[in-house]
Amino acid sequence: MDLSQLVTTRPYPTSLGQVLRSFARQPDCQTCGASAVRHGLLLGGLSLSTSILEAVLAIRQNEGTSPEAMRACLSQLGLEPKEVRKPKRWSTQAFLNRFADDFAQGAFLIPCILTAEHWVLLGDWNGKRVGLVDSFFDGKPRREWNLSPGLGFFKLSVEELDALDWAHHVTLVRPGRWAKQYRAWLPARSALLRLNGPTPTGSVRRTLAQMLRLGVHQFLDDADYAYRSLNLHLPRGAAIHLRADDPGEEPVAMETHGTGAEEVVVMRRLGPVLRPLPAAPEVVLRGGAIDATQLAG
Repeated sequence: MDLSQLVTTRPYPTSLGQVLRSFARQPDCQTCGASAVRHGLLLGGLSLSTSILEAVLAIRQNEGTSPEAMRACLSQLGLEPKEVRKPKRWSTQAFLNRFADDFAQGAFLIPCILTAEHWVLLGDWNGKRVGLVDSFFDGKPRREWNLSPGLGFFKLSVEELDALDWAHHVTLVRPGRWAKQYRAWLPARSALLRLNGPTPTGSVRRTLAQMLRLGVHQFLDDADYAYRSLNLHLPRGAAIHLRADDPGEEPVAMETHGTGAEEVVVMRRLGPVLRPLPAAPEVVLRGGAIDATQLAG
Protein backbone atom coordinates (compact mmCIF):
# COMPACT_ATOMS: atom_id res chain seq x y z
CA MET A 1 0.00 0.00 0.00
CA ASP A 2 1.38 3.40 -1.02
CA LEU A 3 0.16 5.89 1.57
CA SER A 4 2.39 8.69 0.29
CA GLN A 5 -0.38 9.76 -2.10
CA LEU A 6 -2.57 10.63 0.89
CA VAL A 7 0.06 12.91 2.45
CA THR A 8 -0.47 16.67 2.16
CA THR A 9 2.67 18.77 1.63
CA ARG A 10 2.96 22.24 3.21
CA PRO A 11 5.36 24.85 1.81
CA TYR A 12 7.94 26.52 4.02
CA PRO A 13 7.80 29.21 5.33
CA THR A 14 4.25 30.22 4.36
CA SER A 15 2.66 27.29 6.22
CA LEU A 16 4.77 27.57 9.39
CA GLY A 17 1.90 28.82 11.54
CA GLN A 18 -0.43 26.13 10.27
CA VAL A 19 2.08 23.34 10.95
CA LEU A 20 2.86 24.74 14.40
CA ARG A 21 -0.84 24.55 15.28
CA SER A 22 -1.18 21.04 13.87
CA PHE A 23 0.67 19.36 16.75
CA ALA A 24 -1.97 17.85 19.02
CA ARG A 25 -2.34 15.44 21.91
CA GLN A 26 -3.21 11.87 21.03
CA PRO A 27 -6.92 11.03 20.93
CA ASP A 28 -6.71 8.36 23.65
CA CYS A 29 -4.31 6.09 25.51
CA GLN A 30 -3.91 3.66 22.59
CA THR A 31 -2.89 6.09 19.86
CA CYS A 32 0.60 7.23 20.89
CA GLY A 33 2.09 5.37 17.91
CA ALA A 34 -0.14 7.13 15.38
CA SER A 35 0.56 10.50 17.00
CA ALA A 36 4.33 9.95 17.03
CA VAL A 37 4.26 9.17 13.30
CA ARG A 38 2.04 12.16 12.59
CA HIS A 39 4.32 14.52 14.52
CA GLY A 40 7.33 13.11 12.68
CA LEU A 41 5.61 13.99 9.39
CA LEU A 42 4.92 17.51 10.63
CA LEU A 43 8.66 18.06 11.11
CA GLY A 44 8.87 17.93 7.32
CA GLY A 45 5.79 20.04 6.70
CA LEU A 46 3.75 16.93 5.86
CA SER A 47 0.32 16.13 7.23
CA LEU A 48 -1.88 13.06 7.30
CA SER A 49 -5.08 12.33 9.19
CA THR A 50 -4.66 10.52 12.50
CA SER A 51 -7.61 8.38 11.42
CA ILE A 52 -5.70 6.96 8.46
CA LEU A 53 -2.72 6.15 10.68
CA GLU A 54 -4.96 4.47 13.25
CA ALA A 55 -6.49 2.28 10.55
CA VAL A 56 -3.18 1.36 8.88
CA LEU A 57 -1.56 0.57 12.22
CA ALA A 58 -4.61 -1.53 13.22
CA ILE A 59 -4.58 0.17 16.61
CA ARG A 60 -8.13 -0.80 17.59
CA GLN A 61 -7.60 -4.46 16.77
CA ASN A 62 -4.23 -4.65 18.55
CA GLU A 63 -4.91 -2.09 21.31
CA GLY A 64 -1.74 -0.25 20.43
CA THR A 65 1.10 -0.11 17.90
CA SER A 66 3.72 -2.81 17.51
CA PRO A 67 7.26 -1.91 16.34
CA GLU A 68 6.73 -3.96 13.18
CA ALA A 69 3.49 -2.16 12.33
CA MET A 70 5.17 1.16 13.01
CA ARG A 71 8.03 0.49 10.58
CA ALA A 72 5.71 -0.92 7.92
CA CYS A 73 3.53 2.19 8.10
CA LEU A 74 6.53 4.51 7.84
CA SER A 75 7.73 2.63 4.76
CA GLN A 76 4.29 2.90 3.15
CA LEU A 77 4.48 6.66 3.70
CA GLY A 78 7.67 6.86 1.65
CA LEU A 79 10.00 7.29 4.63
CA GLU A 80 12.95 5.02 5.43
CA PRO A 81 12.64 3.46 8.90
CA LYS A 82 15.39 1.38 10.44
CA GLU A 83 15.48 -0.30 13.83
CA VAL A 84 18.56 0.75 15.81
CA ARG A 85 19.79 -0.69 19.08
CA LYS A 86 21.80 1.05 21.77
CA PRO A 87 24.73 -1.15 22.90
CA LYS A 88 24.62 -1.66 26.66
CA ARG A 89 28.13 -0.32 27.16
CA TRP A 90 27.54 2.79 25.10
CA SER A 91 26.58 6.06 26.69
CA THR A 92 23.43 7.74 25.42
CA GLN A 93 25.50 10.68 24.22
CA ALA A 94 27.78 8.44 22.12
CA PHE A 95 24.80 6.56 20.73
CA LEU A 96 22.92 9.70 19.67
CA ASN A 97 26.11 11.18 18.19
CA ARG A 98 26.00 8.34 15.66
CA PHE A 99 22.96 9.99 14.11
CA ALA A 100 24.19 13.57 14.00
CA ASP A 101 24.47 13.49 10.19
CA ASP A 102 21.02 11.93 9.92
CA PHE A 103 19.44 14.66 12.06
CA ALA A 104 21.20 17.24 9.89
CA GLN A 105 19.40 15.74 6.86
CA GLY A 106 15.97 15.81 8.49
CA ALA A 107 15.81 12.40 10.20
CA PHE A 108 14.22 11.77 13.59
CA LEU A 109 13.89 8.95 16.12
CA ILE A 110 10.77 7.25 17.49
CA PRO A 111 11.60 5.40 20.73
CA CYS A 112 9.29 3.61 23.15
CA ILE A 113 9.84 4.98 26.65
CA LEU A 114 9.00 3.66 30.13
CA THR A 115 9.98 0.05 29.49
CA ALA A 116 8.41 -0.02 26.03
CA GLU A 117 5.00 1.33 27.06
CA HIS A 118 4.69 4.67 25.26
CA TRP A 119 5.81 5.98 21.83
CA VAL A 120 7.29 9.48 21.65
CA LEU A 121 9.10 11.57 19.05
CA LEU A 122 12.75 12.53 19.45
CA GLY A 123 13.24 15.23 16.84
CA ASP A 124 16.54 16.94 17.64
CA TRP A 125 19.95 16.28 19.20
CA ASN A 126 22.54 19.04 19.60
CA GLY A 127 25.20 16.99 21.39
CA LYS A 128 23.91 17.78 24.88
CA ARG A 129 20.12 17.95 24.80
CA VAL A 130 17.32 16.26 22.90
CA GLY A 131 14.05 17.76 21.70
CA LEU A 132 11.22 15.39 22.61
CA VAL A 133 7.49 15.61 21.85
CA ASP A 134 5.06 13.67 24.01
CA SER A 135 1.52 13.47 22.66
CA PHE A 136 -0.07 12.42 25.94
CA PHE A 137 1.40 14.40 28.85
CA ASP A 138 2.38 18.05 29.04
CA GLY A 139 4.17 17.88 32.40
CA LYS A 140 7.81 16.93 32.86
CA PRO A 141 8.18 13.26 31.82
CA ARG A 142 8.80 10.85 34.68
CA ARG A 143 7.97 7.32 35.66
CA GLU A 144 4.99 8.35 37.80
CA TRP A 145 2.52 9.36 35.07
CA ASN A 146 -0.06 10.96 37.34
CA LEU A 147 -0.45 14.11 35.26
CA SER A 148 -3.47 15.32 33.33
CA PRO A 149 -3.43 14.47 29.60
CA GLY A 150 -2.00 17.12 27.31
CA LEU A 151 0.71 17.78 24.73
CA GLY A 152 4.30 18.21 25.89
CA PHE A 153 7.44 19.65 24.28
CA PHE A 154 10.64 18.96 26.21
CA LYS A 155 14.32 19.85 26.01
CA LEU A 156 16.00 17.07 27.98
CA SER A 157 19.52 16.40 29.14
CA VAL A 158 21.00 12.94 28.60
CA GLU A 159 20.35 12.14 32.27
CA GLU A 160 16.71 13.21 32.01
CA LEU A 161 16.23 11.11 28.87
CA ASP A 162 17.84 8.06 30.47
CA ALA A 163 15.49 8.43 33.44
CA LEU A 164 12.64 7.64 31.04
CA ASP A 165 14.09 4.20 30.24
CA TRP A 166 13.81 5.17 26.60
CA ALA A 167 15.99 2.83 24.52
CA HIS A 168 13.30 0.32 23.50
CA HIS A 169 12.28 -0.44 19.90
CA VAL A 170 14.09 2.69 18.69
CA THR A 171 13.37 3.47 15.04
CA LEU A 172 15.55 5.83 13.05
CA VAL A 173 13.38 7.49 10.38
CA ARG A 174 15.15 9.02 7.38
CA PRO A 175 13.20 11.28 4.97
CA GLY A 176 13.37 8.87 2.04
CA ARG A 177 11.34 10.16 -0.91
CA TRP A 178 10.58 13.32 1.09
CA ALA A 179 14.25 14.34 1.44
CA LYS A 180 13.81 17.67 -0.35
CA GLN A 181 10.70 18.51 1.71
CA TYR A 182 12.43 17.78 5.04
CA ARG A 183 15.51 19.80 4.05
CA ALA A 184 13.28 22.78 3.26
CA TRP A 185 11.72 22.56 6.73
CA LEU A 186 14.99 22.07 8.67
CA PRO A 187 15.25 25.81 9.58
CA ALA A 188 11.90 25.52 11.34
CA ARG A 189 12.65 22.40 13.39
CA SER A 190 13.70 24.24 16.55
CA ALA A 191 10.51 26.28 16.42
CA LEU A 192 8.36 23.19 15.76
CA LEU A 193 9.91 21.43 18.76
CA ARG A 194 9.63 24.60 20.89
CA LEU A 195 13.36 24.46 21.67
CA ASN A 196 13.94 28.22 21.70
CA GLY A 197 11.86 28.83 24.78
CA PRO A 198 8.72 27.60 26.50
CA THR A 199 5.64 27.65 24.32
CA PRO A 200 2.68 26.43 26.39
CA THR A 201 0.23 24.52 24.23
CA GLY A 202 -2.60 26.75 25.34
CA SER A 203 -0.86 29.84 23.97
CA VAL A 204 -1.05 28.52 20.40
CA ARG A 205 -4.29 29.87 19.03
CA ARG A 206 -6.31 27.26 17.19
CA THR A 207 -8.77 28.02 14.43
CA LEU A 208 -12.31 26.70 14.50
CA ALA A 209 -11.38 24.29 11.72
CA GLN A 210 -8.55 22.86 13.85
CA MET A 211 -10.85 22.45 16.84
CA LEU A 212 -13.30 20.70 14.52
CA ARG A 213 -10.52 18.34 13.43
CA LEU A 214 -9.79 17.53 17.07
CA GLY A 215 -13.46 16.74 17.65
CA VAL A 216 -13.62 14.47 14.61
CA HIS A 217 -10.46 12.54 15.49
CA GLN A 218 -10.86 12.37 19.24
CA PHE A 219 -14.56 11.66 19.55
CA LEU A 220 -16.29 10.75 16.29
CA ASP A 221 -13.57 8.28 15.22
CA ASP A 222 -13.18 6.71 18.64
CA ALA A 223 -15.34 3.65 19.36
CA ASP A 224 -14.90 4.25 23.10
CA TYR A 225 -17.16 7.31 22.83
CA ALA A 226 -20.92 7.26 22.24
CA TYR A 227 -20.87 10.02 19.61
CA ARG A 228 -22.29 9.00 16.24
CA SER A 229 -22.65 12.25 14.32
CA LEU A 230 -21.31 15.76 13.89
CA ASN A 231 -23.48 18.77 13.02
CA LEU A 232 -22.00 21.81 11.25
CA HIS A 233 -24.04 25.00 11.54
CA LEU A 234 -23.60 27.46 8.66
CA PRO A 235 -24.81 31.03 8.15
CA ARG A 236 -28.48 31.67 7.29
CA GLY A 237 -29.63 28.56 9.09
CA ALA A 238 -27.97 26.01 6.81
CA ALA A 239 -26.58 22.85 8.42
CA ILE A 240 -24.56 19.78 7.45
CA HIS A 241 -24.98 16.45 9.24
CA LEU A 242 -21.95 14.12 9.18
CA ARG A 243 -22.65 10.63 10.47
CA ALA A 244 -20.23 7.87 11.43
CA ASP A 245 -22.22 4.63 11.37
CA ASP A 246 -19.33 2.48 12.54
CA PRO A 247 -16.98 4.55 14.71
CA GLY A 248 -13.50 3.08 14.77
CA GLU A 249 -14.33 0.83 11.79
CA GLU A 250 -14.76 3.37 9.01
CA PRO A 251 -12.99 6.51 10.24
CA VAL A 252 -13.75 10.05 9.16
CA ALA A 253 -10.88 12.26 7.99
CA MET A 254 -10.77 16.02 8.11
CA GLU A 255 -8.20 18.21 6.36
CA THR A 256 -7.78 21.93 5.82
CA HIS A 257 -6.21 23.59 2.79
CA GLY A 258 -5.26 27.24 2.47
CA THR A 259 -5.22 29.91 5.14
CA GLY A 260 -7.36 32.80 6.27
CA ALA A 261 -10.29 33.62 4.02
CA GLU A 262 -9.10 30.98 1.54
CA GLU A 263 -9.16 28.12 4.04
CA VAL A 264 -11.18 25.13 2.83
CA VAL A 265 -12.36 22.28 5.06
CA VAL A 266 -12.59 18.78 3.52
CA MET A 267 -14.19 15.80 5.27
CA ARG A 268 -14.50 12.28 3.90
CA ARG A 269 -15.04 8.72 5.02
CA LEU A 270 -11.85 6.70 4.75
CA GLY A 271 -13.15 3.16 4.25
CA PRO A 272 -13.08 3.41 0.43
CA VAL A 273 -9.65 5.08 0.61
CA LEU A 274 -8.15 2.18 2.53
CA ARG A 275 -9.97 -0.57 0.59
CA PRO A 276 -10.53 -1.14 -3.16
CA LEU A 277 -13.97 0.46 -3.25
CA PRO A 278 -15.47 3.40 -5.17
CA ALA A 279 -14.29 6.88 -4.18
CA ALA A 280 -15.67 8.17 -0.89
CA PRO A 281 -18.06 11.12 -0.93
CA GLU A 282 -16.60 14.37 0.37
CA VAL A 283 -17.94 17.40 2.18
CA VAL A 284 -16.07 20.54 1.08
CA LEU A 285 -16.77 23.98 2.51
CA ARG A 286 -14.98 27.20 3.35
CA GLY A 287 -13.65 27.33 6.90
CA GLY A 288 -15.02 30.84 7.40
CA ALA A 289 -18.53 29.58 6.72
CA ILE A 290 -18.62 27.46 9.89
CA ASP A 291 -20.23 29.26 12.81
CA ALA A 292 -20.34 26.46 15.35
CA THR A 293 -20.08 22.70 15.72
CA GLN A 294 -21.93 20.19 17.82
CA LEU A 295 -21.27 16.53 18.51
CA ALA A 296 -24.46 14.51 18.83
CA GLY A 297 -24.87 11.25 20.70
